[in-house]
Amino acid sequence: MFEKQKNFENKERLKDYTSKIELIFMRHDEKENDKTKSDEEVRLTPEGKIHAKEKAEQDDISQSMVFGSPKKRTQETGGLVMSGKLEEITGTETLEELKEKLDKDLPLESGSKIRVDDRLNFEADSASNYFKKAVEAAKKSEYLKFLVEKSDELAKEENDNKSSTYTKQAQAIAYIIQKYYDIAPRFNELVQDDDKKYEDTMKRFFASHQGVLESFLAKVIEKIKGIEERDKFVQALNNQGFDYAEGFDVEIKNRESGDLAIHIFYKKEKNGEIIFEFDKDIDEETLLEIIDGN
Repeated sequence: MFEKQKNFENKERLKDYTSKIELIFMRHDEKENDKTKSDEEVRLTPEGKIHAKEKAEQDDISQSMVFGSPKKRTQETGGLVMSGKLEEITGTETLEELKEKLDKDLPLESGSKIRVDDRLNFEADSASNYFKKAVEAAKKSEYLKFLVEKSDELAKEENDNKSSTYTKQAQAIAYIIQKYYDIAPRFNELVQDDDKKYEDTMKRFFASHQGVLESFLAKVIEKIKGIEERDKFVQALNNQGFDYAEGFDVEIKNRESGDLAIHIFYKKEKNGEIIFEFDKDIDEETLLEIIDGN
C-alpha cells in the first residue's frame, strides 16, 4: 500500500500539467480490394481490423472520441484503435456493429463515439493532370516526396483549386489542432471544478489517409528544423508515407502557470533502430502560419 502511494506521489510530482488534450493521428489500416464498392464504402480487411485493435492502449474511453474521413475504413480504424482494449470488442465488428457497441450507453443527444470530419479526407479530380502525376508518383513509391516537393506548384500551374496538395493538407490538420487549442482553457476549467467530475485528460483519435497527416508533420518539421530535416523525414517514410495505422501524437497541455503548450511526438523505427524522431513543443504562431498557407 505504501509503495503504491509513493508511486502515485512520484507520478504527481512529475506531472507538468493541470489538464491535457491528447490528439492521436493515424493513417487507416489495411483496406479490402472490393471493386464493387465506392471508395467511401471500402472497409478494412479482417487482418486490418485485428492490427488496428492491437494498437489500442486504454480500457477507459469515457473521455475519448474518434473522427474519420467520410471513407468508412478510417472510421473503423480509429474506432478499433480507441476501443480495442474493451472486453466486448473482438476486432471482427463491422463499423455499424462497432458504433452500436460503443454508443449503447450514451445519451441520444450526445451523438456517436465515431464521427466524420471532412478535413481528414483528400480531394482529387480523376480527370486532371494533377491526379495523373500523383498516381504516377504513388506507383513509384514516391507519393509523399511528390506532395512535399511538387504538388503545390503543379496545382498552381494547372489552376487546380480542388486537389489536396501539401499545403492544403497541412492546413486541414492545423485547423483541427487549433480547435482543441482554443477549447483547452475551458476544458481545464471543467477539470478543476470538482462538481463536474472530469478526468484531467481528453483524448481524440483521428484516422485519415496516406499523405494527409504526413503533410502537416512535414510542414511543422520544415518550419522548426528546416528543409533538410523535412527531407530526412520523407526519406524515413521511404518517400511514400505512413504505414497502416501509423501516425503521430499531439498534446495540448494546460500548465500550472496558466500557459498552454503544444507538443508533437513522432518516432520511426526500423529493425529496432530509431531512424527518425520529432519530439518538440511548437507555438501557436507556427500553427497559424500553416493555417495561413505559409
